[in-house]
Amino acid sequence: MKLLIISFFLFLSSLFSGSKDVNPTVRETAGSVTVRDSSGRPIFKYLKKPSKEAKLHAPHYSRTGYIHPLYSPSGKIITGDYAPDHPHQHGLFFAWTKSSFRGKPTEFWNQKKQLGDIRHQGSEWKTDKSGKIIFESEQIFTTGKDSNEAILTETWRIEIPTKQNDYYQFDLISTQSCASDDPLVIEKYHYGGMAIRGNDQWMRKGEDGKPLGKMITSEEKKRENGNHSRPRWVAMYGPIDGEICGVVVMNHPDNFRFPQWVRLHPTMPYFVYAPMVEEPFTIESGKPYISKFRCITYDGTPDREVIEGSWKEWIKN
Repeated sequence: MKLLIISFFLFLSSLFSGSKDVNPTVRETAGSVTVRDSSGRPIFKYLKKPSKEAKLHAPHYSRTGYIHPLYSPSGKIITGDYAPDHPHQHGLFFAWTKSSFRGKPTEFWNQKKQLGDIRHQGSEWKTDKSGKIIFESEQIFTTGKDSNEAILTETWRIEIPTKQNDYYQFDLISTQSCASDDPLVIEKYHYGGMAIRGNDQWMRKGEDGKPLGKMITSEEKKRENGNHSRPRWVAMYGPIDGEICGVVVMNHPDNFRFPQWVRLHPTMPYFVYAPMVEEPFTIESGKPYISKFRCITYDGTPDREVIEGSWKEWIKN
């Protein structure tokens, strides 16, 4: 079996050789912040206001404070938003599922329940001396769509280095703090946390009857046998507009309960790092919940050796 796995990854094309200056830039509008490379190609868009797609769905599915689209270097849209099967999943997003606040149930993932809301509050960005973009945003988790009562405040710090290889890479640090003296209790559940929804084209089925979108993990597992395993990273990939591309989301050793469990959906193109799979926990006042992730998007198939190298380089810092 090991020989087969090694042969498989040797067969995959190496897409990450060489380093170049991307010199990222930022374009901000009233509704979004878009980061682009030096050629003008977008790397990702952060939504400050609901997208046009939101108007096609019930108001409770509307959301802000997440990344979509997320692009491959050739311009393929990696993420999905307001999917027909799961309209509550939004690009690269953070949402807790079964939870409670002041003795009442809250829910930030399954928006149809209308037990909570996540929305953009503010953002700013700067360029450091090296040319790296540092983008910071703030979101609040409230008790409902029509409520301004904040349960959590969350900041994202995203760093996009000026030097990249043949892929896009950025680091994201999420810091969640209680907005009052009262804690948020995260109940035991099989999903919830930092998640990514892939392009709907990955739902299409191949000749074998399986989805064209694939997943692999750092522990050499796939979506068929990797659900609720505890990998260091997960790669999701497949054809978009006829070309293979994909995304990797890495989990940092500093994160709570590392290595965190993952929910790998058996048919839909999404996965989530879920630290509450086996037992609950509480986000308490004065004790911020901090989690770190590295995101890589690429064209072609994933190269395990290069992904491992990026993960090892990342955790040194």
